[in-house]
Amino acid sequence: MFFQQFKVTGLGCLSYIIGCPQDGRGIVVDPKRDIKDYLVTAKQNKMKISHIIETHVHADHISGAMELRQATGAPIYIGAGSPVFYEHQPLNDGDTFTIGSVNMQVIATPGHTPHSISLAVADLSRSKLPQMLLTGDLLFVGSIGRPDLAGNELLDEQIKNLYNSLYTKLSRFGDYVEIYPAHGEGSLCGAGLSAKPSSTLGYERHTNPYLKLSREEFKKALEQNQPHRPQNFSSIIETNRHGAAIEEELPVPRQKNPAAIANYLQNPEQYTLVDLREAASFGGAHIPGSLNIGLSPNSATWMGNVVDTKKKIVLLADSQEQISQAIASFRRVGYDQIIGYSLGLSDWILNGRETGFLPQISVHALQKVLTKYGNHTVIDVRTPTEWQAGHLENAIHLPLPQLIAEGITLELNDHISVICGSGYRSNIAGSMLKTKGYKNVYSVIGGMMAWRMADFKMAS
Repeated sequence: MFFQQFKVTGLGCLSYIIGCPQDGRGIVVDPKRDIKDYLVTAKQNKMKISHIIETHVHADHISGAMELRQATGAPIYIGAGSPVFYEHQPLNDGDTFTIGSVNMQVIATPGHTPHSISLAVADLSRSKLPQMLLTGDLLFVGSIGRPDLAGNELLDEQIKNLYNSLYTKLSRFGDYVEIYPAHGEGSLCGAGLSAKPSSTLGYERHTNPYLKLSREEFKKALEQNQPHRPQNFSSIIETNRHGAAIEEELPVPRQKNPAAIANYLQNPEQYTLVDLREAASFGGAHIPGSLNIGLSPNSATWMGNVVDTKKKIVLLADSQEQISQAIASFRRVGYDQIIGYSLGLSDWILNGRETGFLPQISVHALQKVLTKYGNHTVIDVRTPTEWQAGHLENAIHLPLPQLIAEGITLELNDHISVICGSGYRSNIAGSMLKTKGYKNVYSVIGGMMAWRMADFKMAS
């Protein structure tokens, strides 16, 4: 049996090829949007991709199933009853596939979504006993899937389904069975996911906090511990229900001149300029009206919190390589309308255009400012857990997703310093506040990490 896991760093997406080189066929499970890795791996191992399986309709990333079907001709399989509109083969509880030495059985495991499935896999060259479970978004390493994505009206039912799937459907499998989920650390499809890419049922039964609870305790824990829902999740779900556009159907981003960018910025309801440079570069000079989402493994996740997927996007970066990387990353989370890009600020500046400034203030400077000026506002955009672990006295706590969704009610001339964990999120928030007309905004370099290292006073 051939088995390989693929990981999208930052998003925490995990996908798989399972097959039999002697038989010459392979199955791809939960494919990411950019499919080259699967095609190369299959070719290197003398396999044809014969099946594409989705464990559920994904909310956090665009599926590569349509692209992969276009490239291979393989049919798409998904849990029976899934609310999808593309051509597919339904999978019912107990259905099986046998490909050479691989036997795969479908287990209906609703809870994360109403029609989620898991896959029990046996290597017949060794035993008929299941060796592993591909659990989709049912069971993660150290956590479980969130049940709220189908809507609040189904939440109680989904929590019951999730409990039954975890405690009853998986009960027939021994502790030795390996666990391979559809997500790891970085995903917002659950809370507290481990960075480890796999586990065993036995280890999870002993250590996973969600597998040690009564029904009542389970329900209470899930109602209290759900991560926030980024604004792009609804759009991703709808795209995956209808089937994502393949790459050749997407706009080809073209390099844009200063006049074109200036025209786009005149219509912020339709266009967004995303500056991918690091915080200090953006702070020193940027195009007014642009958002700073520094290019990193996590930038696609933050893009999903900040930018409407319906917007047309223009990117700004220092190199063509960064632009290409960002396009691939953002398309994975539903940003198909990337229409253009600009390399650096030189053309903008030499064209005589105005530049903006987001001062980067050190924790030492902030400490002096707070001592001298009692009316200086500090906005902390970290998560509630981070806030509870320690924060500045008199700071206003507004987690970044909340700040983006609700804004603030301060005067446009107020002096505001934004702080986060290390300075990345504060630049996103600071750039957003600048686009809203706040004139005196500062981003705290090093964030709370630097504040602690400087041993400055915290709220008691």
